[in-house]
Amino acid sequence: MLIQLRRFTEFSLTLCLLFNLTSVRADSDDTIHVRYYQGGTVPEYAVRVLTLALQKSGHSYSLTPVTTPMTTPRIVRTIRNNTPDSVNLFWAASSPDLENALAAIPVPIERGLIGFRVLVTSQEYLPRIEQMNNDHNFKTINLLQGIGWSDTAILRKNGFTVTEASPDNLYNMLAAGRADAFPRSAIDAERELRTQQKLHPSLTIAPGIALVYPRFGVFFFVSGDNKPLRIALEKGMQAALKDGSFLKLYEEDPDIRSALKMLRDPRKIYKLSGTSPDSALHKLDANLFEPLLSGVSKENAAANTRK
Repeated sequence: MLIQLRRFTEFSLTLCLLFNLTSVRADSDDTIHVRYYQGGTVPEYAVRVLTLALQKSGHSYSLTPVTTPMTTPRIVRTIRNNTPDSVNLFWAASSPDLENALAAIPVPIERGLIGFRVLVTSQEYLPRIEQMNNDHNFKTINLLQGIGWSDTAILRKNGFTVTEASPDNLYNMLAAGRADAFPRSAIDAERELRTQQKLHPSLTIAPGIALVYPRFGVFFFVSGDNKPLRIALEKGMQAALKDGSFLKLYEEDPDIRSALKMLRDPRKIYKLSGTSPDSALHKLDANLFEPLLSGVSKENAAANTRK
């Protein structure tokens, strides 16, 4: 009996030791687990920037896409709850509301190019857009935006009528005539149209015209309570900026290169009043933004047209 008791005690001690060793390994594991929402603007490019930042952070990491369609308000609620196995990161154009709800990694991942907007419209509506020759006429059109998107407030502030809808239904609504035009970033427009024109052949980009939102940019957003992820991304982005790998990725991306080409093309530019002065965007170093954007304004629109 004593022998059996001794063996049981030794076995229990062994189990406790193994359990404690396992716990130490789990606690010392600094792997950063990222479950990102796969949707919205610049999806492929954003994943490449995210991967680069995590590589430069010095942590081991895992990346898991979440593809279930969600509106921006639902994504924000999910990230704020910080629930295990739910979305804990997404990228979006910044706004004071987003900055108050979540923590932004303070580097615009597309250097502000998201603020250069071309108009996706239908062939039937194109002649009306081409005939608009001043701000007053231009603002009579009805523009389309996703529910909860940051630029909706900017467009309304500048006098536009905006129709909001679920992001996965925007192009269907545009083709059905539920809105006149869809301001889409020059980074996204051509890539998205290659797919959408198979379903809606009448959709096109209005030539010779563009909107510009000054100081607008796409950022990674995480929960303020998720300090390991936030700190890792901030460290990784700063390292990628310092060693030039971020700029190299930016300059070599095909969608970025296409957007820069469109930015250089002759266009009539409508420069809108930009983001709220309360936005953290106004505190960022100007060198983080695409320098070509600084020369875009109403004043040089005519000059752009003559080039």
